[in-house]
Amino acid sequence: MKLSSAPRSTPSSTPRSTLCSLLGLALLSGCSTPVVSPGMPPELKHSWEVSFNRGDSAAVAALYSDNAELVMSNAAPVTGKTAIRAEIDRMIQSGAKVRIGAAQNVGSGDLAYVYGPYSVAGQNGQVIEAGTYVEVWRRRGGVWRIDLDVNSVGAPP
Repeated sequence: MKLSSAPRSTPSSTPRSTLCSLLGLALLSGCSTPVVSPGMPPELKHSWEVSFNRGDSAAVAALYSDNAELVMSNAAPVTGKTAIRAEIDRMIQSGAKVRIGAAQNVGSGDLAYVYGPYSVAGQNGQVIEAGTYVEVWRRRGGVWRIDLDVNSVGAPP
């Protein structure tokens, strides 16, 4: 979700681990581990929306891996949990509230993706932004974290 963010000076290169995650998703159907839905716990996914709407940027940031990337339309990627938390703080301070759907939640083993529509409402409750997102989640040591979160402003599906 962009929320009219000012350009950032964060490097725009994509880390190799993110590319590997995307490649892994493309290969899910060829894995010996079955593809399942939901791929990761839906209540964990929903906690992003709940935490954001109550103003808890620490809880939102805790959902991301240490080297995660948050990629929003027309903005440089935000890399790392600390930078992501600062961006979430900025969004929360705007007074916005979010609604996040999950049209797809698919995974295999320790890798999953969640895709769906999102909308952002301003302080007056009117929708000021809508679009779609995809998150790549990875389970490490039994804990699911977001490695890549990509949002695209536009009409949701």
